[in-house]
Amino acid sequence: MPNAGTSAANSDMKEFFLQHGIKVGAILLIVILVVIAIVHFHGSKNKADAAQAELLGPALAYEYTGKKDSALALYEGLIASNQLKDETLAKAALLAGNIRFQNGEFDEAAVLYQKALDNAGSVPLIRGGAMHGQAAVAIEKKDYSSAAALLEKFVAEFGKRTGDLEDRYEKLEPADQVPTIADALWKLALVYNQMGFQDKAKAAAEKLIKVYGDDQLYSDRAKKFLATL
Repeated sequence: MPNAGTSAANSDMKEFFLQHGIKVGAILLIVILVVIAIVHFHGSKNKADAAQAELLGPALAYEYTGKKDSALALYEGLIASNQLKDETLAKAALLAGNIRFQNGEFDEAAVLYQKALDNAGSVPLIRGGAMHGQAAVAIEKKDYSSAAALLEKFVAEFGKRTGDLEDRYEKLEPADQVPTIADALWKLALVYNQMGFQDKAKAAAEKLIKVYGDDQLYSDRAKKFLATL
């Protein structure tokens, strides 16, 4: 008979794999808001950038007011029109991909996330948002091998914190390039466990505690998870 800790962990994992779409949507919403801020900031650099940002204005206004369908139609219309270039195109694709994902249209979301990656250049927030989105799509499709590979790449590329407490105290510890590394490590631990890779799951959870022990939500989850292995 399983012990209480194992039952609790199984319940957590079941809840994650049944409901993580909502959680990922909330996380990606953070990325949306940050990207929107970037759009307005960079829009003032020069006329060309301002014109590109202005094209996104109506769609962003719809998104701010919760009119997701109207925003999506405008984003995808702009993408198809070939008026958007480079980072602005990547931003529109990421935002449209997020809406498609939230609508449960995972194939369409995956195409848009790839377009965002293809045009994001080296901008971490856009690349990170698109990669996180691709991982979320893979999890929805129960393609855990692809999800693990994407999450591994995401953490390796954007996770810069080391967990060195002395460096953190001296304010020398590097900052992550995106704000969702702890969440990605938590998903990675669960995905590994789902695949039967308990050693890797344990390592991911231990890294989460070591590096992000100051994030009580994820630290507590990781500790509870480790207690069941």
